[in-house]
Amino acid sequence: MKIVYPKALSLGAEKIVKDLSVKCGILTETARLLYDRGITDYSSAMHFLNPGKDGFLNPFGLNGMREATERIRKAKAAGESVLIFGDYDADGICAATIVYRCLEKYGITAATVVPEREEGYGINLEKIEKINSENKIDLIITVDCGISDAEKIRCLKDKGIDVIVTDHHEPPEILPDCICINPKIKGQNYGFDGLCGGGVAYKLGVALVGEKADELLDFAALATVADSMDLVGENRDIVAEGLKIINKKPRAAFRAFLGDTGKSVSAQTLAYAVAPRINAGGRMGDANAALKLFSATDENEIFNLAVKLNVYNATRQSLCEEAFAAAKEIISETGADGDGIIVVRGDDWKAGVLGIVAAKLTETYNKPVIVFAKSGEGYKGSARSVEGVNIYDAIFAVKDYIVAFGGHAQAAGLSITQENFVPFSRAINEYAAKTFAGAEREKSVYVDIKAEKEIPVRLAEEIEMLEPFGVGNRRPLFATEAGETVMTPLKENSPHYSFDTKAVEMLDFNGINDVPVLSYPVPKTLVFELNISTFRNKRSIKGFLRNVVCDFEVIADGLSVDRTTFGEAYSVAASGNNRPVKDLFNGKLYGMTEAEKRQFAFCLEVFKELGFFTVSDGILIKNESVKKPLTDSALYRKVGERQC
Repeated sequence: MKIVYPKALSLGAEKIVKDLSVKCGILTETARLLYDRGITDYSSAMHFLNPGKDGFLNPFGLNGMREATERIRKAKAAGESVLIFGDYDADGICAATIVYRCLEKYGITAATVVPEREEGYGINLEKIEKINSENKIDLIITVDCGISDAEKIRCLKDKGIDVIVTDHHEPPEILPDCICINPKIKGQNYGFDGLCGGGVAYKLGVALVGEKADELLDFAALATVADSMDLVGENRDIVAEGLKIINKKPRAAFRAFLGDTGKSVSAQTLAYAVAPRINAGGRMGDANAALKLFSATDENEIFNLAVKLNVYNATRQSLCEEAFAAAKEIISETGADGDGIIVVRGDDWKAGVLGIVAAKLTETYNKPVIVFAKSGEGYKGSARSVEGVNIYDAIFAVKDYIVAFGGHAQAAGLSITQENFVPFSRAINEYAAKTFAGAEREKSVYVDIKAEKEIPVRLAEEIEMLEPFGVGNRRPLFATEAGETVMTPLKENSPHYSFDTKAVEMLDFNGINDVPVLSYPVPKTLVFELNISTFRNKRSIKGFLRNVVCDFEVIADGLSVDRTTFGEAYSVAASGNNRPVKDLFNGKLYGMTEAEKRQFAFCLEVFKELGFFTVSDGILIKNESVKKPLTDSALYRKVGERQC
């Protein structure tokens, strides 16, 4: 892993940073963090440090907004039947809820429907036709979908149904012949194109009912975070205002997941505690459970729906782990890890977990990944990418092999026929070889500040002013140098550790696997986040360890044995007594390259020769007389000196 530090400032940039520091009354380090986020003047800095409603843009700056509100006004006047058609993910559920409640405030009681994931993304004509046959539909308002459904919308218009599309996905070359509201459509003067579906729905709500729509900013905030939108511009203002509502008086549906802990809710809380559970409904084939939760008023019904979504989420996690492990095995067997874009399929995988599995594989291999599952006679897929590779462009370049697709630079969904799986895989990798041949493949971690002395509490407090953190505005990372480290469990038998550094007291959650590397007496760089801790009214700061980067390596048998692989091998050698070797290896080899696997095996061979353990009938028997050998640098030297 490579650490990337901020570039040195020019004299002009230094002056900007100093001016920001003085005018805003903040530390130079904080001013530099603002500068690195594109904030270069006092007005922009104060807005960034104080996000809120003052930053909201006029909804009528969006093309189609005036036409949409006029068409809805006519629907109200004529008593027409209105249908809201959404999407099955958290963004779509929140967007549908926002539009439903704003129409209700406006005086229209609309029907709301979201498809199940297995039915496919976008407008579903069969579903709409069934509703239309029971109750004539006059107007459909789409949320978080529709911009790529020109042909389906033409069919609806032929049946006398008007359509208003509200969406945020990449517009195709041919737009639907209807009223379209989408911040990504070119030629607008709105000023921000990064809204999610829930954000666009909120802007429609403001255009219809004004400030009454602000009561729904908690839904808009959740949608923005759940859809991994950049927390910059108006998104930052929406999330900040939504969090104020949630922290002041959370609605029952949110409280069901957050509990009454009294702790402040952040964007990360929404991302990890609420969004996955709302998404779990759609992933497990019951998106309407989440939709019902957001419309329910009875406490018992809210509780029961929340429990159901929690169960769905637990099941989803289990299915994800199974598919993730199976996918890595397939990738290893087929050599797909050598491709520019990894394409993998599993007939038994559930479509609802593909996006999460693709994201985990992308993190593991540091490459774009497309994961497919069987769907009818073909395959549905979910794609995730890495920085510098636009996966939407890659998919678009081979669209001749695709039935349907949509998405953006870092994530996309698509469907293909069974016979096109191999040709598609070949074609997209040919495109990648030509287009992304020079893309950086080494994993990098971007560090904002190198800490060479104790970090003041004030800096941690000012960093909190940069909230909400998330995609596009990540929590700043620090780095400090360390050597041999004495790690102490937080309590007996705890997998969590603490240790001291010259910068801050460090906490390493689930850090038991880091003990071999951290306790070894070689130079290493620790990458961490700052967090404020309050105990008995005294505020202190802690570092939360995120990465250990160690460049020290030895040459053995022509192999360059890196510290991480050495540590993994040692953790197996020291992992208790009388355990099957296959169990100890489980999880260690997944994601390793072939070279790393050779290093791993070589290290274990040396440990065995040195008498740390023996193997009998597949059982590892540890030599209990060997105490903490890794703290002795002779062990690592032995690996380096070993010759076949």
